[in-house]
Amino acid sequence: MSEHRAPRRPSAQLLPTLFDRLRDDAPTRPAENATEYTVTRAQMLEIIQRDLTYLLNTTNREDEIDRKRFPHAASSTLNYGVPAMAGSYLSEHRWDDIIGVVHRAIDNFEPRLIPGTLRIQPLLKEDAPHRYNVLLFEISGLIHMDPYPMAFTAQSSLDLETSRMQLRALHAN
Repeated sequence: MSEHRAPRRPSAQLLPTLFDRLRDDAPTRPAENATEYTVTRAQMLEIIQRDLTYLLNTTNREDEIDRKRFPHAASSTLNYGVPAMAGSYLSEHRWDDIIGVVHRAIDNFEPRLIPGTLRIQPLLKEDAPHRYNVLLFEISGLIHMDPYPMAFTAQSSLDLETSRMQLRALHAN
């Protein structure tokens, strides 16, 4: 079976996500080249930014699952995403609670990040322009990559009126 594997290139160390592998960009071709299913470091940043955006813009079922009775369901894909926060006011939320919700979602559903490296920091008025009912924060961490991990930072915002999360400028550090 190993004779059918594509050779690894130094610039393309990882396979993309299951989502990317299941999506067939050329359905009429019987096979794909290795360059089509391996990703570079820059492509991995784009994929992780896309997947974090999906994750943080998906409303989970936290309020419908009894964590004590069904702990496995609470941490499964049934609970993918973050709780709904639309329609609430900035004054109703504490930074620690929001950071905890975002942190837990990323920890549970983004396995390409190295455990323990995820950091979520609020951006205060001095750091970013103030917008009504919008929370600004920075997400950073390390991505599993060969031959060494890749650090990243993303500027993020959460609009509490729409429960919409935006990730801007995922950068490798």
